[in-house]
Amino acid sequence: MATYRISFQLATDFADNHPFSSSLNIKQDGLASDNAPQVEKQDRLDFSNKSESEKTDILVEDMESRLNKLQAYQLTSANRDKAISAQWSQIKSQWFRDLKPALLAQDKQGFYSDSTKYIDDVNRFVGALQDRNEQRQTWQQNLQILSLILSMIIMLIGVRRLQNSVLTPIQQLIKANRAFKEGKYDTRVSISGYREFEALGNSFNGMASTIERYQRSLESEVQTKTQHLVKANQALSLFYDFSKQLTSSPVSLHRLDELITGFGCIFPYLDFTLCIQSNILTNKNSIALHDDRMKELCTKLTCESCSIKEDVYTKTFPIIHQDIEFGELKVRPKSVLMTNKAYAEDKRKSEEDSTRIKVVEVDSSYLIAKNNELIVVLTNLVSTALSLRRQRQQDHQLILLEERSTIARELHDSLAQSLSYLKIQVSVLEKHLQLSTDKDSGLVVFDEQSQIKVGQHISQIKMGLNSAYHELRDLLTTFRLTIDSGNFDEALYEAADEFAVKGQFDIKVNNQILSLNLTATEQVHLIQIIREALSNISRHAHANSVTIDLVYDDESNYVAMMVNDDGVGISGTVNQTQHHGLMIMKERAYKLGGDLIISNNVPAGTSVIVRFVPSFFTDYMAEQN
Repeated sequence: MATYRISFQLATDFADNHPFSSSLNIKQDGLASDNAPQVEKQDRLDFSNKSESEKTDILVEDMESRLNKLQAYQLTSANRDKAISAQWSQIKSQWFRDLKPALLAQDKQGFYSDSTKYIDDVNRFVGALQDRNEQRQTWQQNLQILSLILSMIIMLIGVRRLQNSVLTPIQQLIKANRAFKEGKYDTRVSISGYREFEALGNSFNGMASTIERYQRSLESEVQTKTQHLVKANQALSLFYDFSKQLTSSPVSLHRLDELITGFGCIFPYLDFTLCIQSNILTNKNSIALHDDRMKELCTKLTCESCSIKEDVYTKTFPIIHQDIEFGELKVRPKSVLMTNKAYAEDKRKSEEDSTRIKVVEVDSSYLIAKNNELIVVLTNLVSTALSLRRQRQQDHQLILLEERSTIARELHDSLAQSLSYLKIQVSVLEKHLQLSTDKDSGLVVFDEQSQIKVGQHISQIKMGLNSAYHELRDLLTTFRLTIDSGNFDEALYEAADEFAVKGQFDIKVNNQILSLNLTATEQVHLIQIIREALSNISRHAHANSVTIDLVYDDESNYVAMMVNDDGVGISGTVNQTQHHGLMIMKERAYKLGGDLIISNNVPAGTSVIVRFVPSFFTDYMAEQN
């Protein structure tokens, strides 16, 4: 070994031959063979001719070269081992730390003592390499045995695959053919294996699916026709029941809601929304009835940005009767899932291949167009019902107007003439009193105190008569009040214009209520309360501006009428003429089923508020409760 060579060289002062060249090769190349004899002989001759320092350098270089080769061998990925690498690191460290310095220093004794431990470590290192190589050989033998076992397993798998991929598909096709001949059209085969057998199985399934689809298409068509007839019959029954109710009583919000809800139950895949609105008056609120028994109030702004109206699938049907528009009916599919289901049930195409997957675009127009006739009948029925309600309101108003005209004529023929006569008598009495105070007439003259009292009484009588006469004229005007063509809005604006001129103040009207939602009696009571409030403002308030608001409270279903002014307000004491007007307003508010609230405004003025529930909403609220 190289260590022995170095020790021997140190012992002989590097002068003798070095028969350790082969030993050096054996030590460092433990896994390699010795050099050829000729090369060894030549190396000995060359080495003997060197000086001592050159010999030392050659030995050091030879030792480090072998160490580097072992390091390269150990650092390969297949030879990495922590224990062996630790032994190698220890050997290398001993060489550079102990042996090499001793060799260069010609320390024979130190080199010899250190080389003993170094040789033991090298022996252990070589033994570890040998153990590893033997273990690898064992692994190689095991791998060969495993390869043999795997080859046998692969052969068995091949036989099994042949059974599953060839014999089993043929048996499945034979059984499916027999079942199909027996009338089991839902018979299918599931073949996995060779592509040829899979194609044959798919062809069989396609043929079976086509035949089954034709059979089920005929059954589905019969079922669809039957369902359509059933729905049409249900819709006609619903229309008939609603029409019978119209003959006995006017339509109400509750009955319209029942009609829309019932129609929505017949067609569950469509969403119906009935919007009752006024197309002529743009500042009015709308009432939306949904088929899910939900009611909501829509202002003009929310109506323009309505999500139902902006939906691309929504179709609108106008509610028109004799050129009068009462609103519109909006129809749209409820959901894409239900729409696809209904679409697939009603428009199943028999020629489509069952093995192909088709993405069908939602055809909402088909669902609506299929039931277009029934929807049109529904809109006509609703428009007729609202038109009949409007006609009944007008007839009721005409009856009220005739009765009040009769009362006005009677008052004019009786009370008005009596008051006129009393006024003439008071004027004559006043004239006589003036004559009695003339000293040259020779008549009896009252004393001064009596004359003052009589004059005061006469003044009070005149004021009372004038007030009574004024009230009578207002009462006659009230009784002769007409609502032309049932137009509540025009009557409201006419009253506002009349008292604006009479009282010399500005009036702003904000009416958000559809007159269709108010009965004739309710319209007349509201007009009379507004006229009475405006009359009191013109006579007592000294106001500059007045606002009239009619709004609908969606949360409480109340209609609120508010008359506000910026006048002097109402005092704690009320004279008899004002008290009479307040009693009239309270009585009319009571007849409306509501209440009257009169209070002072801040900072100035008076507020008159009437709140009531229209009869159009009464049935609906009772149903909800």
